[in-house]
Amino acid sequence: MKKMKTSLAIALALSTGVGATVFAQNVKQDIITIALSGQEQVSVSDTTANNAGTFSAGPKYYKTGATKVTDQNIIQYIAFIKHGSATYYAHAGKNPQLVLVQGELTGFFNITPDLGGSATSATFETPDFDDNGELDGGFTTADGDTDTTIANSLDSTFVVLDSGRHMTNNPITGLFPVGNNQPWGQIFVQYYNSDDELECDNVTYYFALSVEECFDCFYMNSFISDATFKEVTGTQVGPPCCSVSTVIEGKGKDRYYLTLSFDNTYNNPYLDSDSSCWASDNGFDAPGGPVGSIPGDAIDPDALKYSDLIASGLGKPEPFEARFTLNGIMSYTWTLGYLNKSDIAPDFLGTGSYTANGYGFVGLICNLFTGTATFSEKMVKAGTCCEDFYNWYDWWYGIGAEYVDTEGGPETLYYIGTSTGATSGYPTPVNGATSLTYHENFNRGGYDVNTANFAPSAWPTPGVLTEPWDNFGPLPY
Repeated sequence: MKKMKTSLAIALALSTGVGATVFAQNVKQDIITIALSGQEQVSVSDTTANNAGTFSAGPKYYKTGATKVTDQNIIQYIAFIKHGSATYYAHAGKNPQLVLVQGELTGFFNITPDLGGSATSATFETPDFDDNGELDGGFTTADGDTDTTIANSLDSTFVVLDSGRHMTNNPITGLFPVGNNQPWGQIFVQYYNSDDELECDNVTYYFALSVEECFDCFYMNSFISDATFKEVTGTQVGPPCCSVSTVIEGKGKDRYYLTLSFDNTYNNPYLDSDSSCWASDNGFDAPGGPVGSIPGDAIDPDALKYSDLIASGLGKPEPFEARFTLNGIMSYTWTLGYLNKSDIAPDFLGTGSYTANGYGFVGLICNLFTGTATFSEKMVKAGTCCEDFYNWYDWWYGIGAEYVDTEGGPETLYYIGTSTGATSGYPTPVNGATSLTYHENFNRGGYDVNTANFAPSAWPTPGVLTEPWDNFGPLPY
């Protein structure tokens, strides 16, 4: 099934449905702002004039220049590929925004087996591709919640404290570990259309996120934290059928090593219409690859035919073609408390600050970047942002999922680990089918089974297969 953009009118209709979050007056909105400063080559020349002469003459003059990339540029890069116009989201004199929907940035949370065991198919065994082999964003799930936020979760997400285990349940309490799922959520463009109506467009698959794990005897797994928690009893005034009598509140600051990438070219397998994991929600073919004006697209060496003239004129400008990867430390300062008095449970609210360095390929030129990204969380009125516009299982992309090859087709290692009679796979939710972020840098040992061919080397998150799913065996449906 094809998922469409969700407008405010549709959202209000959905909010009356069974299982909707009806108690919250306000919701957490998470706005992403990005500011990158770059250096790039602007001239290679055998005279003082820019890009003059020939390569065979041995160019003796080299010059670099500055460039900038912001979240508004990234929104244009997305709009150009997804809708055919870089200005698609620019309406009503209001700037569109990148937002993290149903987001969690802390390491002190985990997801339920029902949410982690969800599958993008009619069964719980294998990813969902429609009849044409296209990923459509729909999920089959036993999770009865319409959104995954902690504040009103009955069967999705929950606060956890350090359990003394890395991947398995605590043997005494049965509690899940910390630090295996952040950041969580989906990335949207939030914008106003020509009728001044708020619209939401899921653009998660333009990005790739990964977090480094490290296993020591503090059992924090992927993050460090200065935090204080306390148990609070009897302060919640929500519906007695849904509230809890004792909850955990607190405040703190988490830090973890995050890789964040963006790619709107054929190198991104979600955007390649010949890929079996093509996101069919995307309206236009991405640049690069077999149809780009510059063969090789900064990945394959010497794919452009040789021209001795430095200013060859062999290609055409592609100002909205972009790819970059950033590496750095995410610092998330938060408080844990009730966002509304009627909420089921406390949730985290704060600010994530990401300082990073990286590299890129923007407008057909290779770049080196330094910069920041800020994830600013604040409370806004329900129905005025993308946070509560749609049922999560109708429009979700698990770009952090980790699939392996099995005789019945590709499965996530978490699904394998929780299957009846499983002897391998992850026993608690890590890199499941709904994950935004791929957690890496650990020895899979007994968890691993026939690891499949994941993504190409230039795509940093191995959460998708580069070959058609049916190359790895017949699907079980």
